[in-house]
This record gives sequence, C-alpha cells and structure tokens, in this order.
Amino acid sequence: MGIFWLTNIIIILIEAALLATIIAFYVKTIIAVKSKFLLPIVLFSTLFLLQSILSVYYYYNFSHFVGASVSVPLILINSIGLASFIVLFVSLRQ
Repeated sequence: MGIFWLTNIIIILIEAALLATIIAFYVKTIIAVKSKFLLPIVLFSTLFLLQSILSVYYYYNFSHFVGASVSVPLILINSIGLASFIVLFVSLRQ
C-alpha cells in the first residue's frame, strides 16, 4: 500500500471518528429533549459513517492494483469532505 492510499484511509478514519462523535451528540440530544426532529439527522450521519467504513475497505483493496493516478485526486476530495465534517463538528460544540 502506497503512502497516498494510506493518507486517504487516515483521512476517512478521522471522518468516521468525527461522525461517530456527531451521532453520539445527536442521540444524547434526542434522549434529553425527546425531539423526533433530530432523528433524520442521526440517520443522515449514520449513512455517512457507513460510507466512510465502506470507503476504507475499498481503498485498501484498490491500493493493491490502482496507483497514484487515482489516489492523489481522492486525497483532495476526501480532504474537502473532512473539512466539512470538521466545520459541522465545531459548530455542534458551540
């Protein structure tokens, strides 16, 4: 596995950790407030977490036969996704 694929996997794992934290925050809020309004947000976040887990699996498999021509552009795409989850995470903490 090359460094570029490893970088992609690390970015996705950081996203997954942030998403798990966001889901836990919303679940605690749902329990405390007893609001069904936040339930779709939990579902939405859970789908993103599932996407992250599947991405790690497929990126690992791709790393054995696909080179930097695919992994380098994915670093940019995944970095933008990570930045968006960081903004969401920070906004929830305020």
